Amino acid sequence: MNPLDELDWPARDGGTEPLDQPHHRLRAAAVRYVTHGWRVLPGSVWDGQRYTLGHVPTPVDGLVPVMLSGRSFGQPRQASSWWSVAPYTILARAGADFDVVSAPTPLVGRALQHGALFHAKAPVFGVGARAWLLVRPGFRLRRVPGVRLAEQGSVVALPPTPLPGGQLRWWTSPEQTGWCPGDGDAAQAALMAALDRPEPR
Repeated sequence: MNPLDELDWPARDGGTEPLDQPHHRLRAAAVRYVTHGWRVLPGSVWDGQRYTLGHVPTPVDGLVPVMLSGRSFGQPRQASSWWSVAPYTILARAGADFDVVSAPTPLVGRALQHGALFHAKAPVFGVGARAWLLVRPGFRLRRVPGVRLAEQGSVVALPPTPLPGGQLRWWTSPEQTGWCPGDGDAAQAALMAALDRPEPR
């Protein structure tokens, strides 16, 4: 199937533009994710000033799937085909392969610095003021100041996606956790313990 057949715009004729380095990195990452069982879907592109559909400069409201169906897929061939079209944001559905916990960057930094997140074994990534932890589905979040659990079915961007605040980067990579989401209870306990710790220097 041609990925252009499902895009939210009329099909067009024309050649393929050369891929730049960020485009190559996004494509390689999308393929790597699905190879390890993480389902993804292509999302709108941050062009440095606004979000667009990516394959055309049509502006859109924030991070949204570019597929009409909005479905995720998990085949490397599909990912390679889609990300050959444009440098799409790499999106995943919260609650599918993992739950997604977000927290202030300083809080996650303290938890990482003091080793509190070691037992959670959760992939962690971030940019700017927020960081995200991937934990096993079905996690129940207690009240922790500034910490949020992504709504089931909502989309979250994965590294190395560019966002308005900068490029998402792994702090604890999936390779370091065996491509498994972490223990949500242990992650929550680590964040709570880090609340009273001083800022990293």
